[in-house]
Amino acid sequence: MSEQVLLVGDGGDAVPAELFRPPAGGDEPRPAVVVVHEVFGLDAFTRSVAERFAAEGYVAIAPDMYGREGVPGPASTDDDPAPIWTTEQIRAAVLGLPDRRAVRDLEAAAELLAGESLVDADRIGVIGFCMGGNLAYLLGCHSRRIAAVVDFYGRLVYDDLSPNKPVQPLEMALNLTAPLLGFFGAEDTSIPLEHVRLFEERLTAFAKEAEIRVVPSAGHGFFNQLRPAWNDAEARATWERTLSFFDEALV
Repeated sequence: MSEQVLLVGDGGDAVPAELFRPPAGGDEPRPAVVVVHEVFGLDAFTRSVAERFAAEGYVAIAPDMYGREGVPGPASTDDDPAPIWTTEQIRAAVLGLPDRRAVRDLEAAAELLAGESLVDADRIGVIGFCMGGNLAYLLGCHSRRIAAVVDFYGRLVYDDLSPNKPVQPLEMALNLTAPLLGFFGAEDTSIPLEHVRLFEERLTAFAKEAEIRVVPSAGHGFFNQLRPAWNDAEARATWERTLSFFDEALV
């Protein structure tokens, strides 16, 4: 079960989020993770990821990045947990979310975790998928609270810069302060392999602690069991590596 909480986000705005605690047992400080949703919003898939972390002993929080204006496309419901969005809706949603505001909202989520009695404030990670993968990485480039980053197929190069997207994600690599694990699908047509390799080169050039994995036979969104691109075998393998990575980084 989750608890509804409010974050003090960018500009002092109230940002809704869901907090997931592990099963009762033991009061020793434990690691925590911020779970950043896909472009589709805080939906059944995102909650399932947070629940899986809680089952592994983490305290997890899933902020609603659309909490101010509402979901800019078809919302997930019990009857339709993974509604189909058009390409235009996806593009408009991504471009409409300001990076700087999103990062500050996510920082607020990490701060809330740090204040939890069950949480070791030095062992907070972040994981994100799709749009959320990009934001998880950006959080790792801005926040000193984050100790580990997992990026599932976050966009690395914007088609165009704008007030909402003022800096190319690749250009932020120098600022990354936490170990990073990145997963990108070999068959992901939305994130060219050349961008992934350039990202890897930047991280290496700046001596960042990073592991970039190109997942064979996987397209964009391969981890989401509710979407057509789901790849069961690769989702299982990347989940196991994610858990071992957090075990290694959040010590």
